Amino acid sequence: MIKLPKVTDWDTPDWGIRVTPRDGRGIDLRDMTAGRAGVIPDDVPVDLGFAPRGAVIDPANPMFEFSIRRKEVVWAETIAELVEQANAEGWNATTDVEWATLRPLPEAVERAVCQCCTCLIENATLALYLVSKFLPRIDPRFTEVVLFLTAQMHDEAREVEVFTKRALANGGGLQYVSAATEWSLRVLLSQDDYSEASFMLHLLGAGTWLDLLRFLEEVAPDPATAHIYRRVRQDEARHVAYGISHFAYHLQHDATVVPKLVRAAQDRVPFLRQAAGAVPFMQHAMAVLAGGGSAPDQVERGLQRVGDLYRQMQTNLLDRLRQAGFDQGSADYIAGLYQGAVKVLC
Repeated sequence: MIKLPKVTDWDTPDWGIRVTPRDGRGIDLRDMTAGRAGVIPDDVPVDLGFAPRGAVIDPANPMFEFSIRRKEVVWAETIAELVEQANAEGWNATTDVEWATLRPLPEAVERAVCQCCTCLIENATLALYLVSKFLPRIDPRFTEVVLFLTAQMHDEAREVEVFTKRALANGGGLQYVSAATEWSLRVLLSQDDYSEASFMLHLLGAGTWLDLLRFLEEVAPDPATAHIYRRVRQDEARHVAYGISHFAYHLQHDATVVPKLVRAAQDRVPFLRQAAGAVPFMQHAMAVLAGGGSAPDQVERGLQRVGDLYRQMQTNLLDRLRQAGFDQGSADYIAGLYQGAVKVLC
């Protein structure tokens, strides 16, 4: 005989909940807001621990000090949809890239590809470590956010993997890393405020990455490399979508966070510069790829295209900030910081 705890002082659990598959495709996370499992608190009590949302909890449950317990700090209205997208769009860096199609490239072009891969690895590693730093601080009541950030960690790890493989796959190798870039990433990794870190990572950083990856896909010298950029861009688009939806929710519920985010952008202008690829090693590599080689006239033509990219980055950044709910003045100011950080080439 198993003696169960006395539960007369406990609450009564749900029963009779039935979530049906969508069009026969399976149970969708967007439908998992049934019963008490669908009640997402705005401010989570400290005594819920790891109990799943909606479960009946022992009144004697210990306290857990998850530091991120306010919904507005992490939530996004589209979070469940983004998790489902991550599940559907997953790919394999070993088997989903046609590595066998790679052929020798001119040395300057291969070096440029490898230099881009080196810089992209740095940024993806930073994103992986930064997200992993905050994940255990988020209260488990925000299940969908935890699942999304876990998927993002997998995305960033796959980016490290695929860019490393590309750098080593075609006669080149990993290239140069500057101390300026490392200092910029170090400062961001030291961030202890989730709102500021997510603002820099999901909205500003990943946003410029979308434009950068689209550019690199357009100038890629071979189909396999272009395919890598396209798949990574698809992943980064989800991260940006979270940033836009998250801050739209956050600002709607607490507009006083805007000055703090503006200060964060001010303090981390060097991160904006390196995230956009506006550092010498990366900038030269982009110019070589855009110009088709390393001859002076080719690099000059390539720099013109890089300048066009930076101007488009600023326009798109302003659009994303407005979509995320920033007032026009704050959006203009932050976009202006970006313009000041990135030397626009003519």
